[in-house]
Parts: sequence; C-alpha cells; structure tokens
Amino acid sequence: MANITRYNPFNEVVSLREAMDRLFEDSIISRNRSAGSDVVASNLYETPDAFVLQMPLAGVNPDEIEITAQENTLTVRWETDITVPENATTHWKSFISSQYQQSFTLPMPTDPQRINATYENGILNIQLPKTESSKARTIKVQSSSQKQVGQQASGKQTSNQQASSQHTSNKQVQG
Repeated sequence: MANITRYNPFNEVVSLREAMDRLFEDSIISRNRSAGSDVVASNLYETPDAFVLQMPLAGVNPDEIEITAQENTLTVRWETDITVPENATTHWKSFISSQYQQSFTLPMPTDPQRINATYENGILNIQLPKTESSKARTIKVQSSSQKQVGQQASGKQTSNQQASSQHTSNKQVQG
C-alpha cells in the first residue's frame, strides 16, 4: 500500500526564506563575531553619593587608559599591545593589539572634578561622584497644624527678642 501525503507549497516557501536569511547573514555579518563583540563587559553600581563603574581590562597598561567625563557621559579609551613570540605558529587569534574606546551614558550628571580611577588585578574601577543637584534629598512634609505651631513659636520668639532689646536699651539709658 502506498503512502499518500498532501502537498503543502508553504513548506518550501519557508525553507526558501530561511535560505535567503542565511545567505544574507553570511555575506553581510561575519559568523565569527556576534553583535556587540567590540563592547567590553562592565558593571555600573549606584550608591547614594556616586556611581561605580567596573571594567575588566586585562593586559592593559594603566598609564595608557584615558578617561573623559562630560555631564552624564563617560568615555574610556585604552590600548593593548600584544607581542607574538618569534617563530610561533598562530592557531587562533581573537585578542589583538589595538586601540579601543567605549562610551557610557550615566543615569544622571556626575562631578568630573572629583572622579577617581584605580586599576587592580586587571579591573578598572571608576568612582563617579554625583553632582550636588543630582543627589537625592529627603524633604519633610509639614501638616498645617505643625505650620501654625511653628509660626506661633516664632511669634513668641520675636516678642521675646523685642522685650530683650527694650530691656537692653533701658539699661543703656539708665547707665
């Protein structure tokens, strides 16, 4: 007995579409590099007073790291210099000598005059103090009854100050 299967023309259209996608990706996008491979991994933490940015920069000379800050944008530039041993055969090469740059947009402005950077064990740590205007502050809300009590207390203070100044001026006149 023969098996009869129903012909579905859309099965071939989907495979043609996939083939076109693969053809386009292979000709435009290199399969060896994923999107964003030029971006160095980083961590950004926020404390009440500052942001802390951490970047792994293994093999980088700290003297060749340049940090530029402007308002809420931070740019880090660095250079790597890889030496290949003489008479060596390269089996793969994904880490090359080059100049790099990465920019970060911070959630709020920082104070560029107080930025501090340290480099230890291949990790760049950048302390980015917040500007005074961008720091969070707590505002105490007063009820209308607290406001009236405060005004009465300041009124009593004013009348006490007036009485004190009159008492002082009377002493001066008598003396």
